[in-house]
Amino acid sequence: MDRDTYAKNFAKRRDGEWDEIFRWVPRMYRAAASRLEKLERQAERQFPGVFDRLDQAREAVGDTIPTWCWLPVTHVQQVLADHYPHRTTRAPGASGTGLAVMAASDAAQLQVIGAWRAAGRHMVNIHDRSIADLEKAGDRMPTDLPQRWPLPSLYVVSEAPNGALGAFLHLEWNEREQRAELRIAPDITPTAALDRIPVQPLHLEGGTVTEAARRTVLSIQAGIDTALGTETLPDISPGSAVDETARTIAKKNAFWVAAADWLASDRPTTLDAAFLAGAKPVADWPPATSQDTGRAPVLWLAGPAS
Repeated sequence: MDRDTYAKNFAKRRDGEWDEIFRWVPRMYRAAASRLEKLERQAERQFPGVFDRLDQAREAVGDTIPTWCWLPVTHVQQVLADHYPHRTTRAPGASGTGLAVMAASDAAQLQVIGAWRAAGRHMVNIHDRSIADLEKAGDRMPTDLPQRWPLPSLYVVSEAPNGALGAFLHLEWNEREQRAELRIAPDITPTAALDRIPVQPLHLEGGTVTEAARRTVLSIQAGIDTALGTETLPDISPGSAVDETARTIAKKNAFWVAAADWLASDRPTTLDAAFLAGAKPVADWPPATSQDTGRAPVLWLAGPAS
């Protein structure tokens, strides 16, 4: 099914064709698709032609990086430095280090959108019953996630009072440290805004989300030390600033870690939402290819195994 034809299944004029209990689905689809399109437009407006350049960068690295990573963020930073040095985010009075941090933030946000586009623009809605289970999942970190990850990036979408909100989940490969990480990017501002999407990395190591967060905090500090030419001996004892920061990050992101683990397993029953409108499913889950013909996203409904 062509993507443009696919999107017509969710058109407002067809709402009456849906069973009443499912009419929230096309409303959510339209709201999320509109939101995601705005994010793509914002990126293309600030960095004209950037996704073509990023796709070329991905082709250049070939099989030197794992297939589950679209493009390491350092390569995105290099594309920005080479082609958009005057378009990266700036703030009056920011120091060289501050400008570098903002440029790194731009790269992380572009990586989020670029990976999602390259994966074929897939959205997944998790059933309320499964959400309740995931909220009780605890502190386990699924370090084997790269071996099971279905697509380079997913947008986990939920219905919201004013439309739809979501979060991007994708995997990153740190070439220098030869290390994998999960990146979580909540998209929850009232109005879609690329520069308001925070990107939280979590090392895929340590056994627990808290330990993964602790290692991530220490790695970020080490990176700052390298950039500034300083040396920090962080206190990692219980109750220290590092410990408290790690626990805060873990608590804030434990649900998303559990969601990523669940979506990459054989536990959910995943259905192409267009099937509920009487359409032929665009693909089986997980899609074997991106099937990237047109910009319309594909919506999947994931629930408890039947």
